[in-house]
Amino acid sequence: MALLPIKIPTIYYGRGSLKQLRNMRQERVLIVTDKIIRDLFSKKLDRYFKKKEIKYFDEIEPDPKDKTIIKGGDIAKEFKPDLIVGVGGGSVMDSAKCIYFLYECEDKTLYQCDPVSYHGLGKKSKLVLIPTTSGTGAEHTLAAVVTKAETGKKEVVASQELIPSTVILDPKLPLNMPPKLTASTGIDALVHAVEGIINKMSNDFSDALNMHAIRMLKEYLPQAVGEGSDDIKIREKVHNAASIAGIGFGNSNCGIAHSCGHALGAVHHVQHGYAVGMMLPYVLEFNKSTSEEKYKEILNAINIAVGNDPTKTIVNFVKDLLKKVNLPLTLKELDISEEDWKNKMDKLVEFAKTDIVAGFNPRSTSEEEFKKIFDYAWEGKSIDF
Repeated sequence: MALLPIKIPTIYYGRGSLKQLRNMRQERVLIVTDKIIRDLFSKKLDRYFKKKEIKYFDEIEPDPKDKTIIKGGDIAKEFKPDLIVGVGGGSVMDSAKCIYFLYECEDKTLYQCDPVSYHGLGKKSKLVLIPTTSGTGAEHTLAAVVTKAETGKKEVVASQELIPSTVILDPKLPLNMPPKLTASTGIDALVHAVEGIINKMSNDFSDALNMHAIRMLKEYLPQAVGEGSDDIKIREKVHNAASIAGIGFGNSNCGIAHSCGHALGAVHHVQHGYAVGMMLPYVLEFNKSTSEEKYKEILNAINIAVGNDPTKTIVNFVKDLLKKVNLPLTLKELDISEEDWKNKMDKLVEFAKTDIVAGFNPRSTSEEEFKKIFDYAWEGKSIDF
């Protein structure tokens, strides 16, 4: 499979790196965020941009809808910024990327953003992304996940031109994340790194980044969720690890833990980190026939003895980490009724199979196999097919 060129933004990192905003030369700044982040950080942002004209678009919701993004694009076209800054979690950063596209390409619709065409972005503005959570890695990826308002299905729009010119990683921003959010976003980063290694697009560069991200998350994520939650040094390690994984899987891809996770979010409104984290052990078992050598490499990188069954060993590692950060291991543990689970299975399978990332999984997956994977994950059964 043909590989895209490796692309990495300019990265400012470390405590206080948000101050780099003072050095931005642009004069008209559109800040894309949500209402919570605006309340938390607007005074600081206003101070760093005090000599510039600023406009906020703070209507981004979790799992952002295309109609919200289109509204943001219209506001950008009216305001005419020369700098677009996304400040928030994955939903905000994905939305900022899409708003940037709509502003730069006024003659195109959102879903005309594709990874093959040249769109000529960057002629009117620059894009800066600033994550306030430690997990999505959206600040480094060419893709954005958008929810279709009409159907509720999550769609992926993508172009290497969506990768921002600048990323700012200030560990002070996620310092006050509650434990559950720290756990779910951190596990999302782990899934990015693991799937980034085993998918069809993996390469030497992405593997090196993803391996290191897994090592860091193994050591520091449980501490960030537990007693080290207010330790800036630990937070910084998790924040950097999530971004490293973002570069890693952003320059490879992911697999069906993510296509299943997207489907669970769309159909049953399961929080993304919970969804992909729960699905990963079952997906690792499903991919055993194609990926055991990769599993050995991961286990060696994190100093875990491979043993006689590499798949069982890596699955146990993931499950142990899920337990340490207090995340569920089965779908049955979530607030989904058994009746609702059965009634919506066809839609769940359809969404998972047609998700673009499913095509990058190392083992092809039929509709019947998707159904069985979901059912096994519901019950907590090991994959045996």
